Formats: sequence, structure tokens, C-alpha cells
Amino acid sequence: MRFGIAFSNRQRGLVERLGLLSDVVIKAEELGYDSFFTTDHYMLPWGNETLETWVYLSYLAGKVSNIRLGTCVTPIPFRPPSLLAKTISTLDLVSNGRVIVGVGLGWYQDEFEAYSSWDPNPVRFEKTREALELMVKLWSEDEVDFDGKYYRVKGAVLEPKPVQKPYPSLWFGGAGKKMLKLTAERGNGWVTMGPRWSPVCTTVEEYRRCVEKIKRHRKSLGKNGDFTFGCLIAPPESFEEFVKEIEDYKEAGMDYLVLGIARISDSPKLIEKFKKEIISSFS
Repeated sequence: MRFGIAFSNRQRGLVERLGLLSDVVIKAEELGYDSFFTTDHYMLPWGNETLETWVYLSYLAGKVSNIRLGTCVTPIPFRPPSLLAKTISTLDLVSNGRVIVGVGLGWYQDEFEAYSSWDPNPVRFEKTREALELMVKLWSEDEVDFDGKYYRVKGAVLEPKPVQKPYPSLWFGGAGKKMLKLTAERGNGWVTMGPRWSPVCTTVEEYRRCVEKIKRHRKSLGKNGDFTFGCLIAPPESFEEFVKEIEDYKEAGMDYLVLGIARISDSPKLIEKFKKEIISSFS
């Protein structure tokens, strides 16, 4: 089992909390956590005080030297994929290969209509698939001509390439049938929303079924390399209950727990307590 932490890029009183947010990530690295994730939104139904996630992760790359930095998850159709590929490549370069790209379709229509363009779920899925194809080409080929249904580039050169080869780690979110197949096809990992982090979460039994589907799809594709099965879970009041819950997800196939931090003011003590009382149980 490996462990990361996550908090939302939306924070109430964001300007006043900037120092504390960074301190939490620095403390997590000192305690030996493997990764830090943040969500990727410009607006949310419960508030619009947000950091631009990729700019913020680039800032953190200069503050920490070992912990991996990722999104949980990025709505791929929200941004032009060629520009997103360049942004991610630059972050992978300045962080010396520490980027994890969370892949999602996006879900908040108002946010898309304000900053991008909204499409029905099947179209956002098609855009995500096509965008990833283009991004992988930009990360791995010398010059790219691409004429897709939604995206087109001519003579695009992305240099320097990302440090990670063949390209930065892609960890998918979502549990839909098509998304799980795309996860197996393109992904290095899968990280879903667990208890208390999201109004809609993946139960243990749902998690088990998704793991089995991804493994089955990967086997049919001849893929047998490393793959991470993650889950983002916010802690309950009782840590004894939390240990049992983690054991249940682990038995269902989880090998990577991302600790969801809801209250930033409590987070320094929380990550120390979690390290001492939970991580030690799984080491």
C-alpha cells in the first residue's frame, strides 16, 4: 500500500489560507507521503474561490522535491488539449518527472459554460478520448499533424518532451463502462471517489467490480505492466473504523489510498496522526 493526500483547489477564504495549503504539502513530504493531489475546478456549486490547479502545482514543484504532484481529476474537455499537453510537459520537466495526470470528463455544466463549452456526456467522452490521443502524440512525436473530429493541429512541435517516458502517468477517474475500457487502454492507474469525499462514491463492492473489469480489459489488450488502483477517501471520526474500511477496499483491490482532507485547518495534525496510526498498520 502507498499513500497520498488530497485537498480541494476550492477553499473558503483562499487568499488567507495560501500559506497553510503549501505548508500541508511540505509537511506531507516530510512525513513520507508519496503524492499530493488537488481537484481541478474554476467554479463549483458550493463556491468559486479556486486556484488554477496547474499553475498551483507548478508553484508547489519549487517547494517540494520528492512528493509526486497530481490532479484528482482534470476535466480533459475543459481546456484545449494541445495547450494542456504543453502545460503538463513543462510541469513534468520542472518537477523532474513527478506529475500524475488525473483524467476525467468533467461534470459541472455551469463551470464549462462560463469558461469553456458544455457538451452531453457521450460527446465529452469522445472529446476526452480524442484529446488524449493528441496529447500522447505531442508528448512522444517530433512533429504532429492531427485532424480529428473535435481537435486539429498542423505542424505542432512540443519541446522539450516530458521527463517521464513515454509520457506522464495517467490516472483515470470514473466508473462508467466506456471510461473503464479507456482506463485500461490508456491509463497507468485508476483513482475513484470513496466515502465522505464526494456525494456519490464508489462502494467496496462497486470498487471490486471495477477492478475486475479493468484487469479483464487490460488482459485482453495484452497489458501486464504496473497499474495503480487508488481510492480517495476522507477519514471518519473513528480511526478504528477507518482501518477496517481501508482493509475492505484493499481486499477489493485497492493498493493506493489518497487521504482526502476536508478541513485544512486540522490537516497538519491529521496527516501526522494518519501516518502514525494508519500507515503503520499497513507497512
